[in-house]
Amino acid sequence: MTSRAVCRMMKSLKCAVPWSVLLGCGFLVAAGAPTACAQNRPGLPADTLAEVGTSVVTARDLIERLELMPWPEKERGGKMDSIKVKALQSLAAERILALEASARGIVDDSTLRRHTKSLERLMVRDELYKREVAAKVNVGEREIREGIRRSVFSVRILVLGLQSRSGAQEVSTSLLAGDHVDSVIARYRSAGGVTVDTVLVTFGLLEKPQEDAVYALTRERPASEPLEAPGGTWMIAYLLDRQNDPEFARRSLSERGMIASARVRKRKEAERARRYSADILSPARADAVPSTFELFAGTLSRILQVDSAWAKTDAGYRLDRIADVALDSLKLHRDEPLVEYQGGVMTVEDVLEGFRTAAFVIPTLRKADFRRHLSGCVREIVSRDFLAREGYRMHLEGTAEVRHDVGTWSRYWLSQAMMEKLAGEVSVTGDEVLSALRPYADELGQAYEVNIREILSDSLRESLAMMEKVVGGADMGQLARQYSKRTAWAARGGESQFFPVSLHPEIGIHALDARPGALVGPVRVPEGYSLFTLLARRSVRPDSMLAYDSLKTAIRADLLGRRIRARVNGFVAAAASSYRVKFHYARLSNVDIPPINMVTRRFIGFGGSMMAVPSLFPLWEWLGERKGAAEILP
Repeated sequence: MTSRAVCRMMKSLKCAVPWSVLLGCGFLVAAGAPTACAQNRPGLPADTLAEVGTSVVTARDLIERLELMPWPEKERGGKMDSIKVKALQSLAAERILALEASARGIVDDSTLRRHTKSLERLMVRDELYKREVAAKVNVGEREIREGIRRSVFSVRILVLGLQSRSGAQEVSTSLLAGDHVDSVIARYRSAGGVTVDTVLVTFGLLEKPQEDAVYALTRERPASEPLEAPGGTWMIAYLLDRQNDPEFARRSLSERGMIASARVRKRKEAERARRYSADILSPARADAVPSTFELFAGTLSRILQVDSAWAKTDAGYRLDRIADVALDSLKLHRDEPLVEYQGGVMTVEDVLEGFRTAAFVIPTLRKADFRRHLSGCVREIVSRDFLAREGYRMHLEGTAEVRHDVGTWSRYWLSQAMMEKLAGEVSVTGDEVLSALRPYADELGQAYEVNIREILSDSLRESLAMMEKVVGGADMGQLARQYSKRTAWAARGGESQFFPVSLHPEIGIHALDARPGALVGPVRVPEGYSLFTLLARRSVRPDSMLAYDSLKTAIRADLLGRRIRARVNGFVAAAASSYRVKFHYARLSNVDIPPINMVTRRFIGFGGSMMAVPSLFPLWEWLGERKGAAEILP
C-alpha cells in the first residue's frame, strides 16, 4: 500500500478518543509499514586504528563518522590523508572525554539510562526488521527485467473511488463498454457515490496487484476491473496517458537494473513488514488512559496554537518539532501512564520520545480532528513499541550491531556532557572583548563617530583621583579645564566634539560600548590615562555601516570558542595520561572516504528515522599539548 493510500485510510477512520483498540487491526498494520528500507550496512573493515584504554577505534567507526556526516574540508580530496588522521585523533579524544565523564559522574545516570534505553529500543526494532524482513526478501532477475521495462514510462490515471464492489463493477463495465468517462463520473457523482483523483503512477509506487492493473491499461481497454482500496472501499483506474521518463532512458543498463532492483526490494520489504507486523500485533491490545490523554492532547494543542510557525509545514504540524517543549510543559506528568497494556505501560515521556524519530504531521488544530489524528499517532508509537518488545524477546539487544550503535551514541552523549561542563568553566570579560576589537578600529572609524568629555592624566594615580572627584559630585567639565592634558579639548570643558573611532581607537572602542552619560576608565592610551563620559555617538555611513553590536557578538563568540577549545584540548591532553593511547596510522591507507560532505539520515525498520551517526567534533589539537605526545604521533 502506498503512503498516499495509508494517509487516505487514516483520514477515513472515525475512532473515538480516548481509544481502546486491538493493535492488530488493518489500519495499524498499514501505518506501521516502514517509510523506507532500513539502512543496510555492508561489511566494514574491522581493523583497529586506535586504542584508548580498553576501548578501540576501528576502521568502521572512522568510516561511519567521517563518511556519513560533514567534516571540515572533506570535499577537498587532496587533503584526505590529513583529514583521516585528524578525524581519528578526534575520535580518540571523544573516547577520553566519555571515559572521564563516566568516571566523574557528571551525567545524571537516570537521564542517560533513559536516553540510552530509548535508543536501544529503536536499534532493537531495526535489527528485528533486518532479520525478519530485509534478510528474507529476494529480488529475482525476472522482477528486475519487468521493473526496467515499466520504469521507462509512467502512467497518468484517473482514480474513481466507490463505496461498494457492485458500484465499482458497474462503473468498470460502463467504461469498458465505451461510455465516456465524463458522463460516467457525472452519473455517479450526482448520486454522491464517486470520488475522482488524478495520479501519476511510476514503477514501484503501488502494490503489485494495483500496479499490474494500471500498467495493463491500453487505449482499447482503458479501465481496470474493481480494485480493493483502503477502508473497505473500491477503486477503478482509468487511463489518461503514458509519459516517457527520459532521465531513466539515459541511464546505463546496469544503472537501470540497480534502480529497478531497489524499487522492487522496497515494495517487497513493505509487503513483508505488513504481514510480519500483523502477526505480532494481532493478539496485542492497548488502552489509552482517558484523563492523561486529554491532558496530553490539550497541552500539545495549546503549544501549537500559541506558536506554530516553527512546527508548521505545508502538510500540517510536525509533532517531532515540539517534543522538547511538550516534555517541559508536562514535566510533572512525564512518568504518568498514557497507554496501558498487558505487561506494561507507556508513559507520557515514552510517547514523546517516540515522536522524536517519527515525522508525524497533524493537518489541523480543530479540536476533534486534532485529537483523532493524535490518537492515530499514539497508536503508531504503541505498535512500534510492541515490535521492539518482540526484538527483546529474541534477545536482539545483545547483538553486535545493536551494541555498536548504542555504544556510538552513548559515548557521544557522554563526551558532549563533558565538553559542556568544561565550556561552563570558561568566560570572556568585557574588557577582553574590547581589546580584541582594537584591530577593527579603522573599519569602525569609517562608520561611527563619537563625542566624549574627557580628563586626560599622566598617571593612573592621577586618573583615579579624578575619578574619585567625579563620582563624589565634582563638575567634570570644570575638572577637565583645570587638569586635563589634552589642551584643545580641555578648553571646551573636556568635550572632544565628534571624531572618527579610528582617530583615537583606544577611546573610540570603549566609547562605542558605553552607555551615554556613563563614566568610563581609566583607559590606557598612548598619551597617558583617559577618564571620560560618552556624550553621543552617530553613524556616518549607514549604507555601508559595520554593525558594531554584531561585530562585538562575533568577537565574543570567537574568543569564547578559542578558550573552550583550549580548555577542552588541555583537559583531554591531561586526561590521556590516565589511559593507554596508541594510534595505528599506517592502517589509514586502507580506509577510503569519498570527498563528499553530506548529512545522512537512517531509516529505522518498521517506521521512523534519525541521524545516521552523531557528528564528530573536530578535536585533534590536544596531541600538541600532551606530554610525551611523540610516543603516539606517527
